[in-house]
Amino acid sequence: MAGNYRFAMDQKDLVRTLITTVGSFIQDRLIDKEQRIQHKEQCAERLAAEDGSSGNDVEVRYSDQAVLANLDWGIEALEEAINTSNIETKHARLDYAEKMLQVCAMLVSNQKTAGVPNSYLSAWAYLNLSYLWKLRNDVRNSVIYVLEMFIVEPFFSRIDFAPELWKNLFLPHMSSIAGWYAEARHKLIMEVVPDSNDLSFTADLDQFFNESLVFSMRPDQIEKMKKLEQLYSESLDENTRLFAKYYKDCMNSDSGSGVNKKVMAPMLPIAEPPMTPLHEVSRSIPDYVKFGPILPKSAGFSPVLKSKHGGRDVNSRVNLNSSVFSHSIDDSAAWDPQDGVPEENEDDSDYEAIGSIVEQPMKLTNQTRSPSVFSPVDSPRTSSSKNSSPRSDVSSKRESKSLLRLLSCRIADISDAISLPISPRKSTDHSISSADSDGEAIVAHNSERTKSCRKIRSRPSSTSNDHVNIRSLEHSYQNESDEGSHSCISLPLSEKLTSQSRPPKDFVCPITGQIFNDPVTLETGQTYERKAIEEWLNRGSTTCPITRQPLSSNTLPKTNYVLKRLITSWKEQHPDLAQEFSYSETPRTRFNSPLGKEIVLVSPSNRTSELSNKGFGDYVNQRGKRFTRAAVATSPTSVISQATVETIINGLKPVVSCLCTSDNLQECESAILEIAKLWKDSKGDAAIHSYLSKPTIVNGFMEILSASFDREVLRASIYILSELIFGDENIGETLTSVDSDFDCLAALLKNGLAEAAVLIYQLQPTFAQLSCYDLIPSIIQIILRKTEESDDLPLMIEPKDAAIAILEQILMNGDENSRSLNALSIVSGNAIPSLVKCMHRVDSRRSIISILLCCMKVDKSCKYLIETGTELSYVLELFHASNDTIRGICIEFLSELVQLNRRTLCNQILEMIKTEGAFSTMHTFLVYLQMAPMEHQPAIATLLLQLDLLVEPRKMSIYREEAIEALIESLRKKEFPNQQTIVLDALLSLPGRITSSGESYIEAWLLKIAGFDQPYNGTQNWTETMESEEKAICTWEKRVAFVLCNHEKGCIFKALEECFKSNSLKMAKSCLVITTWLIYMLSILPDTGVRDAARESLLDEFINVLQSSKNLEEKILAVLALKTFINDPTAIEELGKYANCIYKTLRKLKRNSFMATDILKALMNLSSVNATELWSYTDIGQTDSSSNGEVLCMLYHKGCLISSHSDGTIKVWEAGKRGLRLVQEAHEHIKGVTCLYVPSSGDKLYSGSLDKTIRVWALKPEEIQCMQVHDVKEAVYELTANAIFACFVSQGNGVKVYNWAGIPKHINFNKNVKCLAMSGDKIYCGCSGYNIQELDLSSSTLSTFHLGTRKLLGKQTVNSLNIHDDLLYAGGSTVDGVSGKVFCRSSKKVMGTFPTGFDIQRIAVNNDFIFTATKLGTIEVWLKERISRVGAIKMNSKGHAKVTSLVSDMDGGMLFAASSDGKIQAWALD
Repeated sequence: MAGNYRFAMDQKDLVRTLITTVGSFIQDRLIDKEQRIQHKEQCAERLAAEDGSSGNDVEVRYSDQAVLANLDWGIEALEEAINTSNIETKHARLDYAEKMLQVCAMLVSNQKTAGVPNSYLSAWAYLNLSYLWKLRNDVRNSVIYVLEMFIVEPFFSRIDFAPELWKNLFLPHMSSIAGWYAEARHKLIMEVVPDSNDLSFTADLDQFFNESLVFSMRPDQIEKMKKLEQLYSESLDENTRLFAKYYKDCMNSDSGSGVNKKVMAPMLPIAEPPMTPLHEVSRSIPDYVKFGPILPKSAGFSPVLKSKHGGRDVNSRVNLNSSVFSHSIDDSAAWDPQDGVPEENEDDSDYEAIGSIVEQPMKLTNQTRSPSVFSPVDSPRTSSSKNSSPRSDVSSKRESKSLLRLLSCRIADISDAISLPISPRKSTDHSISSADSDGEAIVAHNSERTKSCRKIRSRPSSTSNDHVNIRSLEHSYQNESDEGSHSCISLPLSEKLTSQSRPPKDFVCPITGQIFNDPVTLETGQTYERKAIEEWLNRGSTTCPITRQPLSSNTLPKTNYVLKRLITSWKEQHPDLAQEFSYSETPRTRFNSPLGKEIVLVSPSNRTSELSNKGFGDYVNQRGKRFTRAAVATSPTSVISQATVETIINGLKPVVSCLCTSDNLQECESAILEIAKLWKDSKGDAAIHSYLSKPTIVNGFMEILSASFDREVLRASIYILSELIFGDENIGETLTSVDSDFDCLAALLKNGLAEAAVLIYQLQPTFAQLSCYDLIPSIIQIILRKTEESDDLPLMIEPKDAAIAILEQILMNGDENSRSLNALSIVSGNAIPSLVKCMHRVDSRRSIISILLCCMKVDKSCKYLIETGTELSYVLELFHASNDTIRGICIEFLSELVQLNRRTLCNQILEMIKTEGAFSTMHTFLVYLQMAPMEHQPAIATLLLQLDLLVEPRKMSIYREEAIEALIESLRKKEFPNQQTIVLDALLSLPGRITSSGESYIEAWLLKIAGFDQPYNGTQNWTETMESEEKAICTWEKRVAFVLCNHEKGCIFKALEECFKSNSLKMAKSCLVITTWLIYMLSILPDTGVRDAARESLLDEFINVLQSSKNLEEKILAVLALKTFINDPTAIEELGKYANCIYKTLRKLKRNSFMATDILKALMNLSSVNATELWSYTDIGQTDSSSNGEVLCMLYHKGCLISSHSDGTIKVWEAGKRGLRLVQEAHEHIKGVTCLYVPSSGDKLYSGSLDKTIRVWALKPEEIQCMQVHDVKEAVYELTANAIFACFVSQGNGVKVYNWAGIPKHINFNKNVKCLAMSGDKIYCGCSGYNIQELDLSSSTLSTFHLGTRKLLGKQTVNSLNIHDDLLYAGGSTVDGVSGKVFCRSSKKVMGTFPTGFDIQRIAVNNDFIFTATKLGTIEVWLKERISRVGAIKMNSKGHAKVTSLVSDMDGGMLFAASSDGKIQAWALD
């Protein structure tokens, strides 16, 4: 585009060109993975650069860390999307990357984040967003984001992010600026060139112009050059931003014109130079004239100040400034047009000169300078190029690459210089070192201070103002001892360093003991110098040097740039300490042990004091970790002399000989004590270690352990063996392989020798070996021990720590049954409180948490014991400092701890987790959630969600959104059913309904709400405490349900729908419980529009459960969920489509859940539901009782049918689906029993007879027993009664009221009463003339309830009354086509009629239907809700037998009818 670009290009052509050019650029970037990685590293280096604007250390805020983390996560997610071939994964990662990158893209550009300009972060985010939209095949958006990058940050966009794109899109417009700059620079150069009047304009300035001209400039010329470079850079930035906005307007106007809108085309801007040149430069401009200001190699952002329009002050970018010339040029620094831009580190990318319009920028190389150009001060350095330290070609090239360093115009006093020892391979007479922190170069003669020198590490020091690096030369001096071993002679540090005289411990590598130069943080949480850990891994080691935990990969992670930034800032403020402790590639000293293994010398002093220090001391701080072979040696500067070693060995020989040969136990015991003393005096010398490691001597130690009873001797033996095993693991392997040796140690431990635990721990026995001995009681006793005995023989690990580690191994291995038994042994041994108190022990903390977690899983009741004494800050500290495996244990521990049956206590623990620790717990959990292994995500997401819900969820929370999103993502992973089960279990625990045993009772609670109390009553004991917690639980579960349901408009329901289809019965059951709970909570929460999403996803699943499940509880849960839908018109209409399928099931469930009745009522009221199709019945059979005469009355009670006959017999039948089975016959009455009645209390039966008596019966299972007989002096035809009164109908008008005292009271209202119905204290009388009278027994008042219509012809009589709920059902003679009516008792209004042409003789009512019987033996069935006829049943009686009695059970499962011919017929209602 740069070659043939036309400024008058048509807008559409311009848009096409932009799309083509940018698309090609992005496509190349997407294809070239190495380039993307290199570019990310380059940008990350910039972020790691120092923030020189602040004079003090400033802690990076959590919000700033989160922004940088979002940028990193977004780029990583984008890389995953590029590399994956799965379409769904690709889209998911792109969506996530966009969310993360937009956080940085929307930053305020004129502010900073963690010391980094927001404009830089935004531009980087925009570049990656352009990649993202290209992957989505949206090139137009991709182009717009690239242009946004140039608008937000033109400077770094053209030198870092997309220099080649800038050349194609913007450089052609900058010709006038380039011409102005070339002419102005040419004028300045001409002023410097000697005899410029004789120099033709056509002369080849490339051959003449070199750095000598720069040194020949006067101060005023230098100032002019600096201002010129600054103005040139600002002009390029301003015009780049101008044209980027123009391109963006063109893209937007082109997209707007595509929707039939007339959009004004943007005006083409004009790039104007800062000043108008007098004439155009017609000659070719040499490369050295065209290069712009060089970016400072430190890449720091602090000097970059904001100018107008969000631009930056270019002062920081200019390499030529007033202070540049006050510094010396490095001996290898000179310009070379062939080598490229100079660099300090080979990892840094080559940067083009700012505003460069050439292809070959100037570079630095080793060239010999002309003596005539330099001042006399420079003459001693003319031959320095020959004096460089001999290294490999790569190293020499790397050393030669450095930024332009200019010679100092002043020389410090030579007495202040630190002279360096001359390397034997050096031939020069002079050396240069950095004398003090201001960066002055000091020249000193090295022969004057050779003996008093100290080794100074090669490190570039930079000033905060001018960014000019001054390199101090590296010198090493090695001496070879007589024995042939090598050691490095260095000046030791002060023995008593204060906090002000040493660097922060986190800045020092624990391996090298020096300040980090390239820190890398391993998965174990420990940080090392890259070269040091690489050497560690190259030796074949596969564990972390400090924690001894195995590493999953030998590939090292990326540089820890956050730590590197902090170190760089600290170095700026403490240059002396920084130089003293800086990293140096010092040769390591080694010697070979007699066993042929290389042993590294690491310590000169007593191991106990050595291991207490930071640096290598980190190892002993972690010595409780699983043991691996460690180094045993001393440092070269403090190694004991060979003579001393020989003296100790000579002293050991007689006592060792005694130990190995003597048969006298006391002599051997004395030898042991002497050996221990000599070993301690030797401070762990390697030669002595090798001498004592002989098998015969080791066997002697073990023989003493098996024979001696002296505790001091036993402890000394263990001390020596522990030290030997620490240095050589082969000794431990030898002891482990001999069963008798391990038997001896186990016996010592069981006999109370706590130190034996240390040796057992170091031997690393297998679980099979440990399980052979019952060690848990002995280990518990060690843990319970309050004070540990002190001794002058310090063990490598405390016995209590070793015991805890062994206990963990025993507990965590083996099968499930053995783990449970061992955990119960720990709980029963009362070891929980002691383990909790040991939590402060850093070495044992992980083991303790693992043990406690296992105990909580086995015995939930110990949670309260653990919760009472645990300092949660210890758990959080372990979480922050550990790898993913241990973090998972910490999260699981905290998750278990908050599952208590007291909600208020759970909230208190959550609040402690939220506020404890030195870091933001929620932010740390969020970061871990993004990178946690899949199996840990549900627990961490659940815990993070609970922490967020401690406050009312009113505003959007990134913690809440990410937690719920992680749970939903896990639910969608069909290929990982175990993961789905874990998530469902986590969701079940979220509502907070936990029993005292730690189990969720949410299912039993839901069943109770549905009316099925049995599981709930068996699970939960209602106590005063639980009632006080109910309010807190209700508040909590409302919060949980609200955020789950409303996340992304109810997307959780879609995920749960997929889980319903799982083949796992457990998963399907858990899913049913969770969805039922969520749907139920929706009915009590405010409607936010997610109920439709719930209905669309789950309605079919609930109906499927209702139809196919064979589990009663599952069906009731489905009924509860469906009940919440019946208030939704759309949902109930959809439910009506399944009415035929679920009708029978719902009718069966009515006896278990009242909600099934509510659903049936709602279905029956639907006009779309044809009730006739729903009605069906099965004829069970007919029972002949004609031997007892006519059946006068029947009554159904608790599964039994009671019938009365004309011969005075009362029969009790067992009523079932298979028919009637006679249970009892009672012959107390001597005449026909006309009526039977059971009051609402259900405890008694009243019978009235023509023998003028009323009998009271006790109701027992399958039996009745006569209790009282009342002679009322008149035949009884109809009867109702309660505990106070009995009301019956006799001959004549009115009714008789009997108060059980023997005196009946006659209430006459001139009506012939045919039937009675009683409810409470009110009696309803069906009379002739279709009249219904209401009698109030409490006040003995009579009133007309209903007055029938008088007809001239025929008799109008109410033959039957029935009361159900608040309705009164009356049936009788047909009047105007209506044979019966339904009244509301409270309002006396007619609610419905029975339009049939036959007189109604009897009425029976249950929860669903109304049954009316006629004289001809036909029973009509009416829908109760709508009072519409749905069917009819015909009795099997012969002749003209009429229906004398009709009864149904309340649940509507059975119907019974009796006829005048003495037969009883039964039907099962489906």
